[in-house]
Formats: sequence, C-alpha cells, structure tokens
Amino acid sequence: MPTLKPKKMTIKAHYEPPTKVITEIGGFRLVQDLPKEIGGTGEGPTPTALLLASLAGCFGIVSAIHRDRFGVNVESMEIEVSGLIDVRGFMGENVKPGFTEVSAVIRIKSDAPEEAVKKLIEFVREHCPIEDTIESPTPVRVEVIKE
Repeated sequence: MPTLKPKKMTIKAHYEPPTKVITEIGGFRLVQDLPKEIGGTGEGPTPTALLLASLAGCFGIVSAIHRDRFGVNVESMEIEVSGLIDVRGFMGENVKPGFTEVSAVIRIKSDAPEEAVKKLIEFVREHCPIEDTIESPTPVRVEVIKE
C-alpha cells in the first residue's frame, strides 16, 4: 500500500437559477436541486439526500476495503440510511435546519460468523470519514468575495 498523507480536497460548484447547483467532481457532473413542489426544477437530489447517500456510500466502501481484514466475504450488502429533518429550519424558521437524527440499517449476506461481521461494521463506523464528520464538530470557514 502506498504511503498516505493528509490531503486537501477541493470541490467547485456553480449556481444555476432557480435552485440548481452543478458540481464537477473527478470527471463526474453532479446536479443538486430541490423538488418542483418547493420551487426547484427536480433535476437532481437535494444536498441533504446526498449527505445520507454519502454516509451509505462510505459504509459500503470502507467495508469493501477492510472486509478481508476481518475474514468477511460479503456476498451482498444493502445500506439504508434515514434522517429526521425539520424543513422549517431550511425555510427560515427558528428551528434546527439540519438533521436531528440519522440512522442506518446495514444488511450483509455473508458466510462469515456474525461476530466477525459485527467487528467489521464496528471498524467501518470508526473509520468512515462521513460518519466522523457528522458525529464530531468540524469547523466550517466561509469567505465571501463580492465581484
């Protein structure tokens, strides 16, 4: 395995009216939007849905990378992530705008012992960058440049 060092990731996005944000990520085009019923064009998932999808993706990828370490042959894996959010906060009311709870159900089909599967998922949760970012305070600095 190559020597790994801390890495800065930078993502650039641009806004397209009325509510779309387009991001180019490693050769992929990601469209984020709002549903039509709340003023969007419905051309992409919401940023909050993508946060949940990122957590599911992280669980799956970290599992794939480390399954051999725990002797877990994964025949199939389904990851369901849910979040409880009060959209009134997003709409400007004085309630928490972000998720108040996030939960996941991971279904793994494997011939490995249940204890090995549990140890793998415990390791995954300890090493998933998305869960770590959601669970622990991460400073966000914003600089505004008026052009």
